[in-house]
Amino acid sequence: MRYSNSALKLALHFLVSKSVVTGFQLAPSSYHVLSNTRLFSTDSQSTEKETTSNYDTTKSPWAPENNMEPIKKGINKSRFRQHVNPLARKFQMETELDTEWPNDGTFSDPSLPLHIDVGCGKGGFLLELAKHRLETPNESEGERNYLGLEIRPSVATFAKQRVAKRGLTGKIDFIGCNANVDLDRILKKYTKYGGEIALVSIQYPDPHFKKSHQKRRVVTPEFVQTLVKHVKPGKQIFIQSDIKDVLDNMRETIREFGGEYFEDSIPNLEEYMEENPIGVPTEREISVLDQDLPVYRTVFTRIDN
Repeated sequence: MRYSNSALKLALHFLVSKSVVTGFQLAPSSYHVLSNTRLFSTDSQSTEKETTSNYDTTKSPWAPENNMEPIKKGINKSRFRQHVNPLARKFQMETELDTEWPNDGTFSDPSLPLHIDVGCGKGGFLLELAKHRLETPNESEGERNYLGLEIRPSVATFAKQRVAKRGLTGKIDFIGCNANVDLDRILKKYTKYGGEIALVSIQYPDPHFKKSHQKRRVVTPEFVQTLVKHVKPGKQIFIQSDIKDVLDNMRETIREFGGEYFEDSIPNLEEYMEENPIGVPTEREISVLDQDLPVYRTVFTRIDN
C-alpha cells in the first residue's frame, strides 16, 4: 500500500509529538525533518560534506579559510545538513568579526534598532521581512536593521550571499556562529554604536528530542541572562515552534531565569498566541500551517525593573 507524502508527514508529526508526551523513543533513522516538499532523515547522507585536507583547526568553522567553497549554482539548497551538535569542540570557538563591526560598512546606519533572528537558517524570513518593511514601512516600529545568526557554516554563507542579490546591502547581515558562545559579544558590539536591540526572534529551533541531547537547545539560562543584559525595557522576545514541548521549554526557561525582567504576554502556560505578531511567516511556518498543524508561540516584553 502506498501513502501520500502529506499523509506520511502528518503521521510522523504525530509520532514525534507522541514521543514527547509519553516518553516513547523514536529510532534516529525514523525521525524526519518536515520540509515543504519532502522528508529528510537525520541520519541520511548530507550534501554538506566536511573536508579535512585544508581545514584549519586553530580557527573557527565559520572562518573564511574553513568555509571558502562557493555555493554552486543549481545545488539543491534544501539538502543542507539539518543538524549539528552545538556542543562539539569546533562549535565552541568564537566566530570571526571585523573589529569595527557593525560600523565597518555592514550596515548603512548601525545606530538603528536591531531585529536579531537566532537560528535563521537560509535567511528567507529575514530577507522577506526586510524587503516587506522597506516597501511597506511600519510606523509603530520605525526603521530597523536585521541580523541573522546561524550555526551551520555553509548555510550562513548561503544566507549572506543572498543579501546583495535581494538589494538589501546595508540593511541586513548574517553571521555564522554559535549563539550560546557569541551572542553577548555580538550584542555588545552592536549597541556600542548607539543601536538598541528592538526584537529577538527564536523560531522553530532544533528540537533535540532525546533527553540526553536537550542540553543542546539554544535557550539556556545563560542565553536568557545575555538577553536580560542587552534587551531594554519595552523591547521584546518572540518565540515559536510547531513542537509544543520545545516552545514550553523555551518559555519556562525564560520565565525561570528572566521572569523578573521579562513579562509573558500570555500568563497561562497552557495558552498560546494565535497569530504571528510579526506578520511575515518563516518557510517552516508556511509548511506547517499548510498541513493544518498547530504552531505554539508567545511574546515576552522587557519590563522596567
